[in-house]
Amino acid sequence: MNSPVLRIERLNRSAHEARFLEFAREFRDAEEEVLDKLDVLLSAPDEYFDLADRFEHDRNLPVGLVPMSRFLFFDGNELVGQSNLRRRLSPLLHSDGGHIGYAVRPTARRRGHASEILRQTLGEASRIGIARALLTVTATNLPSLRVVEKNGGVFDAETVSHRDGATMRRYWIETAPEPEGSEIAAWTRTG
Repeated sequence: MNSPVLRIERLNRSAHEARFLEFAREFRDAEEEVLDKLDVLLSAPDEYFDLADRFEHDRNLPVGLVPMSRFLFFDGNELVGQSNLRRRLSPLLHSDGGHIGYAVRPTARRRGHASEILRQTLGEASRIGIARALLTVTATNLPSLRVVEKNGGVFDAETVSHRDGATMRRYWIETAPEPEGSEIAAWTRTG
């Protein structure tokens, strides 16, 4: 199934706060903690958006954390997903986290959005000079493993998560755009 080409926007509080909070509540209600700092976003939005701004501008970050951009993805006016792009890797991110994390809201799954979100986030990585992006996926998350492999992920190694001890699979993906005439480039134009 071809996914629609989604509109990507960098997280902006004044433009997105209400829709982003509603998006986050859906994850909370589904008892999924896939969004970074979900509890802070829902209980202290001022703190969350201040922290997001600090990550975006690489300003006064907590020790050991790296600059990161957050992107939102829209299908028409519906906020369907979100991604995080870490602009460099810390030692911990090499085993669990990588350059890119993404999430699709529970009510928007199984429509190809995850593949499109990852594809566009890889484009953003390429634009800022990341030639190869590292992604880590829990070994039991088969849908996400398929998304990473569909986007050109090459398996590197298994590691153990520092957060919960889960087995993680590491993948590297070349971020350069596909040459004109390739299957992926054609899919993007017609998707």
